[in-house]
Amino acid sequence: ASSSDTKGTGIECPKIHMVQQNSTKKHPTLPQELRFHLPEEECCLGPACWLWDYLRRSGASGFFLPLSGGADSSSVCAIVGAMCDMVTKAAQSDPQGPVAKECRRVCRKQDEKDWVPSTPQEMANCVLHTTFMGTENSSETTKSRAQRLGEAIGSYHLSIKIDLMVTAVLKVFEITTGRMPQFTSRGGTMSEDLALQNIQARLRMVMAYLLAQLLPWTRSSQGFLLVLGSANVDEGLRGYMTKYDCSSADLNPIGAISKQDLKRMLLWASKTYPKYDVLAEIAGAPPTAELRPIA
Repeated sequence: ASSSDTKGTGIECPKIHMVQQNSTKKHPTLPQELRFHLPEEECCLGPACWLWDYLRRSGASGFFLPLSGGADSSSVCAIVGAMCDMVTKAAQSDPQGPVAKECRRVCRKQDEKDWVPSTPQEMANCVLHTTFMGTENSSETTKSRAQRLGEAIGSYHLSIKIDLMVTAVLKVFEITTGRMPQFTSRGGTMSEDLALQNIQARLRMVMAYLLAQLLPWTRSSQGFLLVLGSANVDEGLRGYMTKYDCSSADLNPIGAISKQDLKRMLLWASKTYPKYDVLAEIAGAPPTAELRPIA
């Protein structure tokens, strides 16, 4: 084709308006002060915004989190708490705005036209469900940390024992094989020991999904809960984890964050949010799976 027939190579774009089109007074957007977030803030607030966006789009009525009282699950709990803090502040600033309307829908408060959460804890009690799933190998220390963190965040918290589930599965194994595995501290082999640890962790995942489906029903509500995982990036890279335990979930907000960054985030959150001081204690606690006999 001749040059006269060839169209130009420029990209034709629609008109871009820098002012509100439905406004009688044309004003440009107000300038925003530039501020760089701390890495700890990014680790907490970034996933918190993502969780809110996912929750409101999914149609779910909230989250379920197995809360062990350790650094990983406590980090996820703190991130949801930060989400509730941001949503509550936005809803309070504009009770008829889009955030407030979405908050009422997610919290199942559509019948209360002017309702907004009075505190982040009130919202958390609607959308966050946490459960400490202990066994005979669990300590009162981790149970207490989980309980106190649940109270600080405002979650609907339960503390349960899953020993009956573990015993039932092992009994089926014994009937099938005629053998009963033992921990190494009680004369068993390492293979037996690992299997006994893993079955506890995997049954927590099974119980988590049962609770996620039925807790709204037990609270006379509707819908379902999204299960939150709590496996950090170090566990994924090194393979130091139990497959199909509480790391198996619908969403994992800390899957790309290292353990050290999570501990720094916990310390930052304990200072930023007045009621979250228990996070500092959790950040300084030695890690323990509590899957073997205490004595």
